[in-house]
Amino acid sequence: MSSLTRSSPRNGPKEWLSRPAKKYTRTKMHMPIVDGVQKWLEDLRWMTEPECMSVLQGKSLSKNSGEESTLVSAAKEVKDNIDAIRNRAHIVSSEFAKLFKKIEKERWKYLRSGAVRITSQIRSLLHDINTSIHDMPPYLFEEEAVIMEESAKLSQYLDSLGEINGHKPHTLPLVNILTDLGQSFSAVVDMSLGYLIQNMVQAIQGENPYIIRSTISHLISLGLEGEHMCFLIAREGGVGTLFDLCRQKNMEFAHSQALRAIATVCCVSESIHELEKAGGVECLTDILCNDSSSESMRSEAAGVVAQITSPCLDHNQHITGFIENMEDLIRSLLDLCVQTSSNEVFLLATAAVANITFMDNMACDFLMQYDAARIMIQSCQLNKAESMFAKDQVATILANMAVVENCSADITDNNGIELLIQYLHQRPPSGASDAEKSACERVHQKAAIALTRLSKDVENAQIIVELQGVPRLVQLCRNITERNNSDGVLIACLAAIRKIASVCGQDQFTSVDVQQLIKPTLVDSYLICSQLEESFV
Repeated sequence: MSSLTRSSPRNGPKEWLSRPAKKYTRTKMHMPIVDGVQKWLEDLRWMTEPECMSVLQGKSLSKNSGEESTLVSAAKEVKDNIDAIRNRAHIVSSEFAKLFKKIEKERWKYLRSGAVRITSQIRSLLHDINTSIHDMPPYLFEEEAVIMEESAKLSQYLDSLGEINGHKPHTLPLVNILTDLGQSFSAVVDMSLGYLIQNMVQAIQGENPYIIRSTISHLISLGLEGEHMCFLIAREGGVGTLFDLCRQKNMEFAHSQALRAIATVCCVSESIHELEKAGGVECLTDILCNDSSSESMRSEAAGVVAQITSPCLDHNQHITGFIENMEDLIRSLLDLCVQTSSNEVFLLATAAVANITFMDNMACDFLMQYDAARIMIQSCQLNKAESMFAKDQVATILANMAVVENCSADITDNNGIELLIQYLHQRPPSGASDAEKSACERVHQKAAIALTRLSKDVENAQIIVELQGVPRLVQLCRNITERNNSDGVLIACLAAIRKIASVCGQDQFTSVDVQQLIKPTLVDSYLICSQLEESFV
């Protein structure tokens, strides 16, 4: 037994194997009775069959998904064809520019190689067009024949010159031939793109939701590529078709997207004209005034209004139907400002209202009637105008309202002066983009303009002084960095300082400020402030 014992330093030897074994009695086990089906259903929740899941994932959930995928692919193919033609056209244009530069610099020995590249790229362009357009219309065939004829003229002319060894050929005939070829080239590209865009517009008139959504998405993408594409979309009836879509109740799934496409395209005068023909202003007003319209749809409609009323457009002052619907537009846009909790929606609505204030003097009367000053100021207190761009729109509205005496009272009664002074202290965030910096400049400028207009009233001017608005105005005049070297901000702040001084007296200013900012002419004060931090070494 000693060989089977184990020693322990603390307890002495333990005889692990010498202990008697316990006796166990055999008893019967009683298993609970469980329904097998019920047990299987419970276990099934936690069981997966990998092969089965793979098969299910590979199966289509819709019977028509294959057909729909084909149709959507066809819509994308049209967009791809447009991109291919445009890319080839850019190459041809660059070759034209190179050849004209060679002529200008009289590099005659390179003329033939440049002409060969142009004619080669034009043939490639025509091949792309013929590949993209299966049912070629007759007018495109005719234009292709013209461009081939002009290409042949260019080759024949260069062949007739013989060897160019320091010999200067006649420039005028060559320039004329290249000009005619360039015009034919532009015409065939324009016709081809117009034809393909026309096919996209026709696809929107169908009933398949997948095709309609996909095609509108492609139109938006094209519109973002430049004004010429917006012009072509408008010329081919895209604006009118999109408005027709917005009027169809059974197409509600595409209304918001269609409005976004309209806003994208309406950056050229041709699109605005098409909007007028389609009764677009009335349609937008109906959408904005309709309580059953979703916020998303109303915000997109507000975006269209903001776009077509943009001061950047040449023909925004006389849009058919706008004056007649101005009151309803302003009321519905202000309602949207109140109801929304989205910063983006608020920005679109305020941008539309701000642009409208530039179009007609009646706008301020309607703004006062529908309590716009209170709505703007309270919305800012609720942090709806968080971005610098939204603050820019609010400052614009308040500055334009301040022109009207009754509106000035509304701004003051709702603590608008305090908000405007806060806007003077705005600074772009660190790492801000150039657009944000420019927006901050506009906020400073328009806040200063609004304070200047409000300072016509002695009480308002006193409030500005009490709220320490004068030191910030002086700082913006004297510190180039604070105003981001903006002349507009400088002039607006100088005007505000002079107005406050004329109403409240010069006691609020230091002697240096009086000598530099108030007593000299506005031009002289501007020159003094703009040169404060410059070195003339």
